[in-house]
Amino acid sequence: MSNRSLAEALAEAVDTESIRLPVYPAVARRLEAQAETIETPAELKTLVEMDPALVCTLFRAANASFFKGLTPTSSLEEAITRLGMEQSLQVVRQACRDGAYAPGSKLLPRYIPVLWQHAISCALGSWWLANRCGYQGLAEQAYLAGLLHDAGKLLLITCLEKISSGDSFGIPLSDRIIHEILHTMHIEQGLNLVETWQLPEFFQRVIDSHHTPELDNQDITVALVKLANRGCRKIGLGLEQDRSLVLPTTAEAQFLGISEIALAEYEIMLEDRFFDGEQVMLEAGPKHGIPQTWSR
Repeated sequence: MSNRSLAEALAEAVDTESIRLPVYPAVARRLEAQAETIETPAELKTLVEMDPALVCTLFRAANASFFKGLTPTSSLEEAITRLGMEQSLQVVRQACRDGAYAPGSKLLPRYIPVLWQHAISCALGSWWLANRCGYQGLAEQAYLAGLLHDAGKLLLITCLEKISSGDSFGIPLSDRIIHEILHTMHIEQGLNLVETWQLPEFFQRVIDSHHTPELDNQDITVALVKLANRGCRKIGLGLEQDRSLVLPTTAEAQFLGISEIALAEYEIMLEDRFFDGEQVMLEAGPKHGIPQTWSR
């Protein structure tokens, strides 16, 4: 058994320069199956935005040190344009290979599906709320922010897999310990990921604020993601569930001016979308079947 503490082992494992985030296997399979027929940036974007690891990796490549001095890309369209279609496709296909579960992985197959479900549901929820509240111009940013608000958990579970599979640590990690690590450390490590990988600045704001009790009245994107996240937690999309949440009474709902009826529709949309199986979630992209415009 190692004399290192768990905190020391995690600090050693969290190397965001070399680590590769896990890609949800169904998304990786879909991208690989369609790779040879992808012709336009829009087609590639539709696939990339289905997985937080792919979004992180594409932004990382587009904002790498090679492009230092240029304005950092803040949308997937900008990232694909900067890299070009061929390079962008190469980057995301490599991310799928690097992010595949290693043989014998114990934690990733158990935790990635629920983390992915929460990420994609919060992304769609943020996008839906932006459109419903009259902020169509922020809908794409809100979607990406919702997708990556828990990126620190992806980083941590990857590191915990590395620790648990090694021979030097020697102590099994219970679900209780894992949940506590993910809960207490994911904001810090999410911010670490944003800074090290040069991700767009709005990710930093959302990651830093999505669990704070107070509301920054100047940041609509943060309010959208926080409300979307609360809705996902209420109906059990993720590791945590809190049925006691009353969305219309939250500071975010009141700030955004969304009605109780609209929030009930939001909960129904999430239940219809995410409790009917993986294929429904993946079908024709995460926004398929959701109207593009909403009135307040």
